[in-house]
Amino acid sequence: MTIISKMKELKDKYPERTALIDAKTGSKITFREFDAKSDRICSYLKRKKFRKGDKVVVFVPIGIEFYLILTAIFKMGLQAVFIDPYAGIEHINRCCEMISPEGIIGSGKTLLKGFFLKGIRKIGKKINYEKIMKEAETTSLTNSVEDKGINENTPALISFTSGSTGFPKIIMRTHGFLIGQHNVLEKNLKFQEGTAVYSSFPIFLLSHMAAGATVFIPDINWQKPSESKFQDIVQCIRKNNIENIILPPVIFENITECCKKDGIQLNNVQTVYTGGAPVFPWLMEKIRKTFINAEISALYGASEAEPISRLNFEDITEDDIKSMKNGDGLLAGKIVEGLELKIEEIHVKELDRNFAEENSNVEINSEVRGEILVKGENVVNGYLNVQKNPDEKWHRTGDMGYINSNGQLVLLGRVKGRIQIGEKIYYPFAVETAFSFCEILKKSVLTSKNEKLYLLVERNSEYKGNLSENIEIMELKKKFGIYEIVETEIPMDKRHNSKTDYKKLEEIVKKI
Repeated sequence: MTIISKMKELKDKYPERTALIDAKTGSKITFREFDAKSDRICSYLKRKKFRKGDKVVVFVPIGIEFYLILTAIFKMGLQAVFIDPYAGIEHINRCCEMISPEGIIGSGKTLLKGFFLKGIRKIGKKINYEKIMKEAETTSLTNSVEDKGINENTPALISFTSGSTGFPKIIMRTHGFLIGQHNVLEKNLKFQEGTAVYSSFPIFLLSHMAAGATVFIPDINWQKPSESKFQDIVQCIRKNNIENIILPPVIFENITECCKKDGIQLNNVQTVYTGGAPVFPWLMEKIRKTFINAEISALYGASEAEPISRLNFEDITEDDIKSMKNGDGLLAGKIVEGLELKIEEIHVKELDRNFAEENSNVEINSEVRGEILVKGENVVNGYLNVQKNPDEKWHRTGDMGYINSNGQLVLLGRVKGRIQIGEKIYYPFAVETAFSFCEILKKSVLTSKNEKLYLLVERNSEYKGNLSENIEIMELKKKFGIYEIVETEIPMDKRHNSKTDYKKLEEIVKKI
């Protein structure tokens, strides 16, 4: 069973049901049309001499055409290669050189720019996706477009880590991983057949389709998300009676502000999911005020394991809020069904031991805090360019955390992000979580210099007062032993939109 075979079942079961709608253009496609058009794209690619196992870089704008081409690649047993176009020339060149792709599919403009990038220039087959779509309308089908030799171990999708601390790591997703991820998503998100889903996560979208949902592709400016037309997004959700929404935090922040300004509540939405960046309780509270009838959940995961845990807004207690304000870390919720998790080097409390015995998918070890390790059908089996211990069955997320007394995962930040001053260990993310409850602050980042803690903060534009006179901030400063609070504009990573650009941040710290 693969995602592709699941979608073929839906084509046979609901041929005239709308599969995809592009919110930007208004174009739509049924399950029958989607299957037929992707078949014709397969036929076109075969004429271009693409063969099973070939690696194809996909630089196609997110829209119906993107998913048609991606599906055709999967049907043929090719490997789709995703490289972040905003990651810079050096990153693109390095990724291409690491895997030596046989082809690239992109716009005419992208292919033209590619002549100035040595990594892309070396690629043999350069295909204009607009030409593919035009010719696919008239291309006659071969007897068979789908490779029957595709199984769970067949490579399907290649992506890369950012490489911020060295060479990018190659993440390989097999067809087995994609259907495994679909199974986990289906168990935990439970989208109903025939409902409408507004989804921005490309890796999830095919799974949403495979669940029989009609999926709207959002009209979002991913290069500058804050400049998206949020009023249009809100109107699309209202007009089309969309019941399920899955978007990153930065988009929800803007949607809720837009609705607050116009006095709008989106009563029709039943479920809201957000993730891909830290989700703080204050944002979930804002989402609640806009989506008043929705079940609101925050998803925690990694590129190599999506999702890992789920936090329902209704499950957050006053004690949870108190704990987060105390610097104990960000609550991430229950481990999703179908995934196994353990914390390496955690001290076992009796309560934790009882929880572990009752919940077989959560393993508690001997230390209170440690690295989060996971395994399951939605977890990749290592990196292609990193040698793995054959006895290692778990994936190391690189995140620190622990299981609290209620059996919920709590996040402490990156393993490499810990700060040690003398014998004391500080978890910057846990401190930043505590400061996130200060309404006058937009963002904060904890760092150190010369054995002293500094908190870099960016205020909300509405606040005009002196930060040093704010009682809440000063109490937290004293509580965590912060030497100085520095007000600055905190740079954001353009690749993630919701995450701090730590390379640029280093330049700010040097000037302190």
